[in-house]
Amino acid sequence: MNTSIVRRGAVAALAALALATAPAATAWSVPGQAPAGAAAAEQGKTAHIQPLPTSPVAYRFGETLARLSGRKLEVTFFAAIIPHHRAAIEMARLERERGTDARIRTHADDIIANQRHQIGQFTRWLKKWYGLTPEQARQQAPQEARQEIAAMEREVRRMIAELRRVPAGERFDIEFVRRMIPHHNSGVIEFLEPQSRADHAQLKVAAASGINSQEMQIVDFRTWLSEQTR
Repeated sequence: MNTSIVRRGAVAALAALALATAPAATAWSVPGQAPAGAAAAEQGKTAHIQPLPTSPVAYRFGETLARLSGRKLEVTFFAAIIPHHRAAIEMARLERERGTDARIRTHADDIIANQRHQIGQFTRWLKKWYGLTPEQARQQAPQEARQEIAAMEREVRRMIAELRRVPAGERFDIEFVRRMIPHHNSGVIEFLEPQSRADHAQLKVAAASGINSQEMQIVDFRTWLSEQTR
């Protein structure tokens, strides 16, 4: 069987799973905002708490990684995952500053600790194995991958800018979770290829750990988000 087809199928299956496991649509209202008449009440019925969608660019990048191997796969992966983790840490720090839910704040602490650790680990490996900084790794990635990494970064910068405009409190917890779920989904996609095909065994183990920790948080985030509608 063609292994590249199998890998592309895995990315497509993850996309389908993200849609299939999205929480059921249920109504919510912004805290402190009272409905203004029947029209506003009807509008409230159509507003739902659910995660933002995972970026289509993330799935395309997963397919790009599936076409790479050896040095190119590892260098391109490092070029993408390091800024991806930095963005997650930035979002988690905002949750620590503005969020109020103890369960979500604990997850934010875990994101900061785990992803900071992997950034250091990946930066050291990139230097030791290939003599590159993260910026140099990006320059050496294939053109298609560089374009996809840049597009994902633009999207996450917009997402963080939106999050900064959310007031502190319960609403911030919700908006943080709505954005962290697709961000973690993108991270899982990035980890798939190095987990199975990296040349270095250490990277395979780290990728598996990254998938496991992010998938566990996705499940808990989805459960928590669904509970906010009760």
